[in-house]
Amino acid sequence: MRAFFAVFTAQLRVFLRNPLDLFVTVVLPLALVLIFGFIWGGRERPIRVGVVTVDADENMFLVLGEFQNLVWTRYSGEEGLSQAVARRAVDLGLVWDGTSVKVLLDRSRIQDNPDLEMLARRIARALELRQAGLTPPVRPQKVHLGKAPAATWFHYIVPGLMVVAILQAGVFAVAGRLAGMRELGVLRRLLVAPLAGWVLLGGVGAIRMLVGFASAGLNFLLAQVFFNTTFSVHGGLLFFYAAASGLVGMGLGAVVTALVRRPGSAAALGSILVQTMLFLSGIYIPFEFLPPGLRTVGQLLPAYHLAWGMRGALGVVEPGPSAFGVSLGFALLGVGVCVALGRRLLRPGSTS
Repeated sequence: MRAFFAVFTAQLRVFLRNPLDLFVTVVLPLALVLIFGFIWGGRERPIRVGVVTVDADENMFLVLGEFQNLVWTRYSGEEGLSQAVARRAVDLGLVWDGTSVKVLLDRSRIQDNPDLEMLARRIARALELRQAGLTPPVRPQKVHLGKAPAATWFHYIVPGLMVVAILQAGVFAVAGRLAGMRELGVLRRLLVAPLAGWVLLGGVGAIRMLVGFASAGLNFLLAQVFFNTTFSVHGGLLFFYAAASGLVGMGLGAVVTALVRRPGSAAALGSILVQTMLFLSGIYIPFEFLPPGLRTVGQLLPAYHLAWGMRGALGVVEPGPSAFGVSLGFALLGVGVCVALGRRLLRPGSTS
């Protein structure tokens, strides 16, 4: 263990002296959770509705009062309401002339407009029933599946960003650092010394993995402190998916190191690999937004299953056995790759 701590301490000094490593491993994941938090975080915002009605007709406002999570503002004319929609002072504009409803939408809100249009149809239908003296026979109620109140997309992003922090740390723990040590000749000198391969690999990877776990934990805390995001944590599953993410990342890093000899190229390839995988795994953007072919590819990637498993561990969705089984398989594969390629990479003859 003395040799392990010696390697660990040396790698800690190297890590702290490298600003790029600090940025990629620590700052970038924290910046992402803040950026996505300001976009999608916090409690569900009420939908702002602007209304223009004929004089002395209060039916529209009685109908709007039946809908939860709505706030409405009355406008004197359609022109003023159109400008309010264009400036996004309101999300949805409704013009009621006593017989029909005109819906005003901002065409640039591509993601929001389908839901807003559906809401406008529900309001128009409820208004039609009230005009006829009837009430809706069925009132829909919004229910979130999972243990946590997953009211926004941000609830789904946070577990994925935690996986990103650990997965990325695992890749760079092996890919960039071992390639750099090999190019500088440090790896050759270490391997001819009486030093076991697992000691070297463990000492190199441990510091970055610890930083990755710490970064994931800070993501979790930032989401709760700054954006009032609540989770229902399953400790055992959380530990499992965190460990699985690290093992998968180290396995990918070993593959990159075996393919690329130069440290700059290894780090670049590792970054491209991680970012491509994350965009195809439904972590940064909703998975349903991808074309069917890319969704098929995404479901073959470990980040997809790790992210869903982490969501289950935080209570955002109900944990499923498929995510656990597939993540376990990828974690074991990562261990196998590290052992197999590690024996070849950590042979004195392989460092020339």
